[in-house]
Amino acid sequence: MSASYKNVVGTLVAIYFFISGIILIKSSACIMGEALAEKVVLIIRDTTSAVFAGWISTALLHSSGAFDSIVVAFTSSGVMPLSLSVAAIIGAEMGTTVTPFLISVLGHLRKGTRLKASFNVTMTHVLYNLFTLMIFYPIELYFKTFTKVAEQGSKIFVRASWLKAIPDILDVVTPWVDPLLEAIPTWAGLLVGGAMLVLALGGVEKYMTEIFSMPRSWNLIRATFTRPKRAFIAGLLFTMLVPSTTVMVSLLVPLASSGVILPEYYILPYILGANIGTVFDVMIAALATGDPISLGVWLVHLTINVVGALIFFPLLRPFSRLVRWSAEKVAESPRLTVVIAVIFHVVPVLVVLRYVF
Repeated sequence: MSASYKNVVGTLVAIYFFISGIILIKSSACIMGEALAEKVVLIIRDTTSAVFAGWISTALLHSSGAFDSIVVAFTSSGVMPLSLSVAAIIGAEMGTTVTPFLISVLGHLRKGTRLKASFNVTMTHVLYNLFTLMIFYPIELYFKTFTKVAEQGSKIFVRASWLKAIPDILDVVTPWVDPLLEAIPTWAGLLVGGAMLVLALGGVEKYMTEIFSMPRSWNLIRATFTRPKRAFIAGLLFTMLVPSTTVMVSLLVPLASSGVILPEYYILPYILGANIGTVFDVMIAALATGDPISLGVWLVHLTINVVGALIFFPLLRPFSRLVRWSAEKVAESPRLTVVIAVIFHVVPVLVVLRYVF
């Protein structure tokens, strides 16, 4: 069996277990019902706590797709209210910035070359998601705009009668889920489902990355960084194939630090496209539930990324100047770099702990 064939088969198997993980999480959550809902509400009580819980959870999982898919399953099972699910999705976008930033920090600690170019990538990602959080969080907090988007979207999706058939089809191809839940505690079902989901997404990323062998990928990526629109389309398509904004942005850090790409002007369009591309794995998770409410949550994920692109694409030049200045400051100061890395983790944890204790 050729390597490319093995990678294709591996991708399909990973997608199967990704969908199976969603079904297992949803089934476990439905069985636990009110007891699980009470535990979730202890941590996520309002818009603010949901936003910061989404931030830190995505940072720990290193995957917004994994976290968002879990949120979709919880929403479908009734464990998580729609408004809190929407807020968690908004916060998850900020959590995707942690891994690329840490990769740049490691380069700083190793005293690598072209630190400014490396931080140009990470600060583009950080500042874009920080600004969109500053825009979308108060809009949701005071006006519940994105909750209304989800509600209206679910009203549209509820008319799709074919949605109800999807869970029945998936039950046929995952007959082992119900016997498994009869044999293990339901809380273990949640953990197993979550682990399956994270590992399956990692498998898709691994196999799809290997399909596009690294030298070929580098040449392809380098060819896209010549025009903003081309970089946007590349980010969209690459992240549809390798469903992780974290991975696709992290890939740019060593490419920039090694001089394969020059990130001055085209990193932001790439990230804008990558953010939209990563919504498709969440769409699969929402479809797997067959629940219009879950598709409403997915619609919010799509909406915030499309609106973010519409806002920032016309601002490429002033934004790139801000990124250049901030990248220079961070690259020059190891202390500032460490402080920012600590803040990324400490701030959301402190906000969430405030609601727990």
